[in-house]
This record gives sequence, C-alpha cells and structure tokens, in this order.
Amino acid sequence: MSALFQLRREILTEALISLSGLQAYAISRKEAKRPRSKPTSTPIAKPVTPEDFRPLEHQCFQNPYAFYKVLRDSHPLYQLENGIYCVSRYEDIVAVSRDVETYSSTHQGVIAGLKKGQDLLAQIKQFDTLSALGIIPADVLATSDQPSHTSERKVGHGMLNARFVKKMEEEVDVLCSQMLDEFLDRGQVEFMAEFGWKLPMLLIVRLLGLPEADFPKIKQWCVHGINSQSGITSSAELIRDRSETLKFLRYCWRKYNAAKKNPQQNFIGMLVAAAADPDTDFDDKRAVSTIFQLLIAGSDSSATSMGNALKMLIENPDIQQQIRADLDLLPAFIEEVFRMESAFQGHFRWVKKDTELHGVTLEKGSRVFLMWASGNRDDRVFPNPDAIDLNRANGKKHLTFGHGIHACLGRELARIEIRIVLQQFLEKTENLEIVGDSPFIASMFARTLVQLPIRFDKRVARNDQ
Repeated sequence: MSALFQLRREILTEALISLSGLQAYAISRKEAKRPRSKPTSTPIAKPVTPEDFRPLEHQCFQNPYAFYKVLRDSHPLYQLENGIYCVSRYEDIVAVSRDVETYSSTHQGVIAGLKKGQDLLAQIKQFDTLSALGIIPADVLATSDQPSHTSERKVGHGMLNARFVKKMEEEVDVLCSQMLDEFLDRGQVEFMAEFGWKLPMLLIVRLLGLPEADFPKIKQWCVHGINSQSGITSSAELIRDRSETLKFLRYCWRKYNAAKKNPQQNFIGMLVAAAADPDTDFDDKRAVSTIFQLLIAGSDSSATSMGNALKMLIENPDIQQQIRADLDLLPAFIEEVFRMESAFQGHFRWVKKDTELHGVTLEKGSRVFLMWASGNRDDRVFPNPDAIDLNRANGKKHLTFGHGIHACLGRELARIEIRIVLQQFLEKTENLEIVGDSPFIASMFARTLVQLPIRFDKRVARNDQ
C-alpha cells in the first residue's frame, strides 16, 4: 500500500474515532435512565413459546437450550424482534452453510448491529467503502465468500496446518504448566481471569510475533469486537465497540507495516510474504484483517471452551472419575463439551437472492442466524442430546467449528489446548469444586463464560509420597 493510502487511513481513522466518541456520549445520556439487566446464573422457568424466552436478555440466556428445542420442534425458521431469522435444525443449518450461492458469509458485524427495517444492502455499501480505505476490517476467512475465500484459506492452511499444530503441543504443555504453577499452592483460582483468557491469547500473540506486553489491551479490544456482534448492545455501546474496533485495526496495521520493513519467522511474516506474492490476489488489507480475525477468534472461543470443559467435569463427578481412571477418554469428552456448550452460538448469513425456507420467502437482503448450538442438540441427529456420552458414535459431527468451506482453521489447535489443560488439572489437582457463580454473557453470537471460581486440593504424585 502506498504512503498516501497509509496517511489517509490514519487521518480518517482518527477522525472517525473522535466522531464516535461524541456520538456515544450524546446517545448514552438519552439511554442512561433505561434499566439494564445484569448477568445472572439463575435461569428462568422453562419457556413454553419463543416469546416466553426473550433470548436477548441476560437472565434468559443462562440456559437457552429449552428455548432452542422449542424452535427446532415448532418454529424451525423463527424471526426475532430485530428482524433476524433463526435457523435451528441441524440439517437446515448444514444446507444453508453449503449453499454459498444464495447465502453470503460477509458483513457479519453489519448484520448483527442492524435494526429492524434498516436497509442491509445500503449499510453494506458503507461498510465496503470504509473497508476499501483500510479503516475497518475487510471480510476474510470466516467472513468472506468465494472466490477470495479460496486464496485466504490457502494462506490460513499454510499457517495452521496439521504438522505445525502438532509441533505446538510442547509449547502449550510448557505454558500450561507454568501458568498452573502460579496458583496451584493456593488451592483456588478464578479460572477465566487467571488462566482461561490468558493461555490461548498468549499463544496466538506469540505466533503472530506481537509483544506479549500488549496482551491486556488486545484482549480488551477483542471483547469490544465480539460485543459488537452480540445483537443486544445499546446504540451507545455499539458505537463505543465499533470505535474500539477502529483502534484495534489501526494497531494491526501498525504492527503489520513494521513487519513489512523487517519480516520475521512468524505468522505476520507469512502474511507479509503472501500479500507480496504476485500470483495471488491476497493483499495487505486482507493480511491485516486476517491478523484482526485470528486475534478475535483466539480471544474467546478457546477460553470459554476450556472453562466449560472444567465446569462440566466438576459438575459431573462420575464422568470425571471415568476420565481420571482412563485419560484416553479425554478426546471424546472434549467433543461432547464442544457439542453441548458451543462457545459461538452461531454465525450470521445474509440472503443474496430471493429464496424460500420452510415455506417462508426470504427476500434479498434478509438476515439469517445459523444456530450452531441448537443444531448440536438436535435429537434428530444426536440421540439423548442433553447428556454427556463418551461413546457417542457421531461425536465429531457437531457444528461448533462451523460447517463447509468456513469450518474453523484453528479447531485442531483448540483441541490440543483443551486436552492439555484438562489433563494437567486432573493430574495435579483433586476435589475440584465451583465456589461461586459462573454466568454467561448474553449474546446471539458468543456464549462467553464470564467467570469460574474454583477450589481444589493439590494432588501429590505417588512417587513423592
């Protein structure tokens, strides 16, 4: 990218950040008197109809699975108050995921933040203008369509291929042991704050070649990025989230441009090389957006899945004892964790041409939400779906990592991280218990585990007794 492009990008980004601050302040004054529900781990009574559930409220979100069953059984295509159509059955989700000619994966943030009645296609034009200027992230990987998705996927596989992930096992093992030793003698920890959020983020920061000291601000930026797709934020909150996203992308640009001047043997170095390849359409804007997306993806899903795995072990002592007796059962258990507690509840699509689903006409520009978490508990595919089954024949058929061409590139790294974390906890602790609330943040997009306070006894190895 030319020096003029970079200068213009920096100036426009700064101007938009300042404007966003003024807008957020003005709107927040109007919204200040409106009551806001707070996270709670106490679920409401089992819903009878979708309207009973009110899925975008914190209290209702703590246990949404009865609601998902109502949708699957009686409302397989259900329109929320914000205009988004929910697709809840496994086979429907798979069919929509495969139909890339009708359903687009692009503009996820636009879809989530749009109010009912707003013109999606008009908003997309604004998005594309800002994206072309490098001010907001371009659609890449999970949020891109063919044909650009093919070249991006090739670059992604070059970074996160099976051979590389296998080599990462030792580094994950060492980092996990170091972090666990920091609180092992205390006998208690708030797992999410002290462990879950840090391990996967530190790994991706190292892989990209970013300073580890930047972890706190990167994590906070990622929180804003995920919040912007929650579907429940107020107008002022959404503006603030998007303003922080502008700052985050500006950071990614600065680190990328620095790497272009002095390429290193890391993921950013690989992206620099891919963007310089004259035989591909992969460019600097898509490279920077890939950095942004890798950090967002690594900031929440692995952390929440780790927390959920530990939480489910503690809440199911019989299962825990089986696994303690036979650690070879860990992979099957982890797949059940992924299936039963998907960190991402789903992803959005928008309709590129008029189509029909379950007798409903979906006009061009309609917004669709593919409910991975609902499909994962569809009893048409998974018998006894609300139970942990370590012998489930189709355990890996879950949709937690998406489906089709957009299946998550980092899924094998996530599996390794969680397996190593659980194994070390089982080997080094015993008498695990949860000693406080462990609520989730309400969101259509991410089912983020807020905290997991646990207490345990340090396990003494037999050869030390």
